[in-house]
Amino acid sequence: MTRKYFASRNNQQKISIDQLYEKLQNLYFLFREKDFLKEKAKINSHESDTKWVPESIMRIAAIKLNFSPFPIDEWNPQDINEENIFSCIEFLFDHVSKPGELVDMITPTGWNYQDYDSYDELTGRNEFREYANFFLLDYKNGFELTEEGEIISLGEHGLQFILNADIVPYDAVNVDRKVVNALSIWKNRKSSLEERKKAIQELADVFEWLKKSQKLDSILNKKDEAALFNIANNFAIRHHDPKQKSNYDLNIWYSWIFHFYLATYHASIRMIIKKETA
Repeated sequence: MTRKYFASRNNQQKISIDQLYEKLQNLYFLFREKDFLKEKAKINSHESDTKWVPESIMRIAAIKLNFSPFPIDEWNPQDINEENIFSCIEFLFDHVSKPGELVDMITPTGWNYQDYDSYDELTGRNEFREYANFFLLDYKNGFELTEEGEIISLGEHGLQFILNADIVPYDAVNVDRKVVNALSIWKNRKSSLEERKKAIQELADVFEWLKKSQKLDSILNKKDEAALFNIANNFAIRHHDPKQKSNYDLNIWYSWIFHFYLATYHASIRMIIKKETA
């Protein structure tokens, strides 16, 4: 299932919102047929009517999603949008679990029937994520359903690698946690400009700590080190000063600063670790 085909591998297959909605339908029906929705949503593949959904889960979905997603293949045109599709995928993720073996069972009244002996939530969610991410990657600049069940943006093509690079353990409180938090804010598809500024500030704080603890001195010369802080201090990132430059396109500028800082972090922390463990 991890294999990507030619168009996706070469970034040529960008799907439209209508195609994204069609993928959602196929995702739902696939996991319905596999009985992955039986334990939590009580949606049974053995029902003759494939549109049948228990009233209880319909009400829960309508409350949590602010619209009624069932039947999933009969949405009104005004409901077919990115917000609803992504919310529905996250909702389904919360209600999947992989069934175990079918075994013979008997009710207290002596009625014989077959049912699954167990359900595996983690395996079910992992399989669901794998199929969802198979097509989410091909929508716009790419999205991903995380292990926590949240859909996040992967960023512009070519920048996905730096956004998804491993956070090398170094200092949990002063470095690692701040970088993880900055990435979480940045990847949130709903993050505002002010929140994105906060993500940049988190990375700037990492460099401030590395500077004060004299970690940067060992790998950067004074000119390069100064350049890092000039960006944050002179372009209205860390302080509010009328002398700072602020007449620039924030969407473009914030994106450039964030990715520059993130790339510098990955290079710097690895050089610091290499020097300290040499």
